[in-house]
Amino acid sequence: MKTWKKYVTALSLAALTAGPLAAGTTATDTAGKDAAGAKVAANAATASKASKDAVKVIDEAIAALKETDTAIKALNDGKNDDATTALERAIGKLEVVLTQHPDMKLAPVDVSSTVIDIIASPRDIRKARAEVLRLLQEDQMQLARPILSELASEVDITTSYLPLDSYPLALKSAAALVKDGKVDDAKKVLARALDTEVSDQIALPLPMLDGALLIADAEKLSAKANRTKAENKKLGDLLDALDMEIAKGEALEYGGPGAFEPLKKEMKAIRRKVASNGSGSGFFDKLKGLFKGLSQSHAAASKTTKGAPGK
Repeated sequence: MKTWKKYVTALSLAALTAGPLAAGTTATDTAGKDAAGAKVAANAATASKASKDAVKVIDEAIAALKETDTAIKALNDGKNDDATTALERAIGKLEVVLTQHPDMKLAPVDVSSTVIDIIASPRDIRKARAEVLRLLQEDQMQLARPILSELASEVDITTSYLPLDSYPLALKSAAALVKDGKVDDAKKVLARALDTEVSDQIALPLPMLDGALLIADAEKLSAKANRTKAENKKLGDLLDALDMEIAKGEALEYGGPGAFEPLKKEMKAIRRKVASNGSGSGFFDKLKGLFKGLSQSHAAASKTTKGAPGK
């Protein structure tokens, strides 16, 4: 499995791990350091609590979904009392979520990911892209389709949600119908409720994610003074690999016209800084921001939603 997962995690933790102090802070800034340290610790504690709360919401929502399945099975087996009990448990789970998060409209119940990664050089990708355009111009869309479907290097992440404005009400309605002996009507209500599940999908470009991982290794070497010959070669190899990821992302059009020019310009600036054994910190800060910005922009542009979100 690719190491892109490390980067996805790093995106959410970056604000906590990055210190707010400048590199040139002096010994007279002790009070400021203490305050900053306390702020970082407070942020970390807040993030930890938020993470635990999020896990609890997911657990409760998933449990409610499972109880719905249990209720449907019980109704199909003629066990109406068991179905009512399962529905009451599901309602209770969602009421906990709504009590703790009254403004929440959608409760996450599942996250899945799919990796699509073309094994081809930027030159070959451009050739395939040109072939797709040629086929489309000749009204051969079906011949172009299988080629186009392969022109991707990304992680597709799908998140499913339960709509909290309608799902609990459907469960309560179904429970009332079961108690009134209207089992068939209750089954229909539950079936419709399950169909209201909402899913979002976003695509994170692998060239941007893998590039961020390469930067993490390269900036460690670039900050090291008096690098050995072997270390300079390794740094050069990392920069070459970064150029390749940029070229691949550009060939696959994970950005609009000219979107990759700032990255290529910054790579030239970095090469000048590390030439002749040059070293220092912060060489890759701008490049990291550019990679992250392109990744987030494409993720936002690629987002699709299925189902009807709660209003």
